[in-house]
Amino acid sequence: MPSAVACLPKFMSKKPKLSTNSAMVESDLSTNVDEIDLLELICILLAAWKTIASITIVCTCLAYAYASNIPESFKAEVLLAPVQEEKSGGSNVLSQFGGLAAIAGISIPSDSNVEQVLATLKSRKFLQVFIEKNKLQRILLPKEDQHIIQKAIYLFKSILSVDEDKKTGLFILSISWEDPIVAARWANELVGQLNDQLREQAIKNTEKRVGYLEQELAKTTLQDLRAVLYNLLESEKQKAMLANVNEDFGLEVIDPAVTPANPHKPNRKLIVALGGICGGGLGIFIVLLGYFMQKLKSIKVIKNHE
Repeated sequence: MPSAVACLPKFMSKKPKLSTNSAMVESDLSTNVDEIDLLELICILLAAWKTIASITIVCTCLAYAYASNIPESFKAEVLLAPVQEEKSGGSNVLSQFGGLAAIAGISIPSDSNVEQVLATLKSRKFLQVFIEKNKLQRILLPKEDQHIIQKAIYLFKSILSVDEDKKTGLFILSISWEDPIVAARWANELVGQLNDQLREQAIKNTEKRVGYLEQELAKTTLQDLRAVLYNLLESEKQKAMLANVNEDFGLEVIDPAVTPANPHKPNRKLIVALGGICGGGLGIFIVLLGYFMQKLKSIKVIKNHE
């Protein structure tokens, strides 16, 4: 089998010397130049293996240097379940006499759902309270104006994620940060603040409804409507009691966040491997580009002598 150097012209060699006396030789050479042989390309790559290897090594080293300078990021996760609100004993009565309550101008509050809880968790207002309460501006914006709360909220949202497991209905709240201890603390405190805020808001709303129902009871003489009001009042008092005793009011913590042992990002091995692959591809591209450029020059020389 012919060697890589002997099977075709040397890569980027000097222009071929052509004989102007033989038209047949020029025609044969033009035909050979126009053809692209797979074996010829393989021989070109084998002949230029040092060039390809050099480019691959350089790109791999650059990828290694880049991966080494990327700061590590640790992900702390909290496993959560939506809290199902307990139904009061008067629910059946309320459903039977809901029409009377509507006629009297009394709206029966609907149960909160998990979408509202998650929307509160991701809301700008809630995150602003969390950032200001824990003084996170100086951590999130160490070299910038720490009074730019909107930018701090944007940065915190970029490290916060909430994912739902469709099969189990559970949620995973995660915080990615360069300090694993801080990441775990923020994740747990975020859930704690969310439950506290939802519980306090529920208690305030319940107190308002209780006061309103007591006023309506004092004005109402219809027995059926009074039965509705009594059951509503009992339901609201039961909700207030549950809100005061349940710490996990909106989201129940199944598994709290712990300090992660290994970094979540970057995947340095993958970055270096991709750098080597891209370097090899770049080396092959440069070699083949040089080969085709040389071939085009040869074609032009042949055509000029025809």
